[in-house]
Amino acid sequence: MEFTVMPRRALIVYLHSMKQVRQLKRFGTIQYQSRKMHYVVLYLDETQVQPATAKLKKLNFVRRVEPSYRPDVDMNFGERVDRGFFKPQNDDDEDDD
Repeated sequence: MEFTVMPRRALIVYLHSMKQVRQLKRFGTIQYQSRKMHYVVLYLDETQVQPATAKLKKLNFVRRVEPSYRPDVDMNFGERVDRGFFKPQNDDDEDDD
């Protein structure tokens, strides 16, 4: 049996009230819940993101649903460090007075 990593994504679900947090367990794994800010971080498989988002938006206690953009961000910073993070892209625009 071979271990395969399933791609996962987080959904941030903003709620009107925190009373219904337990109902969100059927959609995925609850990683974090903020009682003060009224949101829940929910992890689920990448293939289930679109159907779960549509179902979550239909629930009356859900204010809004946002996906996490972390899997879309390129985490290879080695090339950027070599070029320099804070150097301007166009060196021709500098004025030497």
